[in-house]
Amino acid sequence: MNNFSFKKIDEMSGREVYCVARLRDETFVAEQKITLPDLDDQHLAAIQVYRLNEKQTTAVATCRLFEEDHKWMLGRVAVSKKVRGRHLGKKMLEAAHQYLKERGINALYCHAQMRVKPFYDKLDYKVVGKPFDEGGVQHVMMKKKLGL
Repeated sequence: MNNFSFKKIDEMSGREVYCVARLRDETFVAEQKITLPDLDDQHLAAIQVYRLNEKQTTAVATCRLFEEDHKWMLGRVAVSKKVRGRHLGKKMLEAAHQYLKERGINALYCHAQMRVKPFYDKLDYKVVGKPFDEGGVQHVMMKKKLGL
């Protein structure tokens, strides 16, 4: 699956947890100035999807998949500034879609930041609701059909 790891947090090494947390901190706190805590109750059950750099000092791309209210959700999508433009985000989500399809999941939802909605549009996500504020950032709920 394009060299992406799919693990629950209990299966990850300390280094892997650190690398993923570092990328999320760089993206959501330092770059986007989001002040909501990154760690939440979903982390314990979520499947963490990520790829580390060659030196294994940071993740270059990450997201998480979890079930909430009988829906599979995608969240915490981040790609390192150093590798943006190389389609790693697209490759990661395609790998995540395949992973879920192989497990019989037929839809994936996400709270997409409005500024990156076009990214999700290109991956055939569809808007299912009105824009809303989350952590001071405008989002919209989107859905991707994975099955027939």
